[in-house]
Amino acid sequence: MSREYHFHCEHAGCSVTVGLRMGGTRELELLVDGKVVAAARVHVHRAQTPVMTAILPTDPPRGIEVEVTLPGALGGDPMSILLADGERRPMPAREVPRRSRPTEASWYS
Repeated sequence: MSREYHFHCEHAGCSVTVGLRMGGTRELELLVDGKVVAAARVHVHRAQTPVMTAILPTDPPRGIEVEVTLPGALGGDPMSILLADGERRPMPAREVPRRSRPTEASWYS
């Protein structure tokens, strides 16, 4: 069973979000203003820190990097840090609504 995490912050007037699905394969997405600008898949279940990069649609355009710290096999929670303008800013976690499973009654309708 996979778990989902979202991290979000505002930077330079843009919305920056990281989506992470932890399961058999770890899937990462970097969104800027709601559009996917980078994605990665990680197949190894050891602690690691992949980095994703993007260009913000500002005038002039600005480059950012996002570090996502993935926990190892012993567990723990992931973490995300925005690297921009020479600063390291932790990205707060956002609550991810659970997807409801179909009930037996809905199978017959």
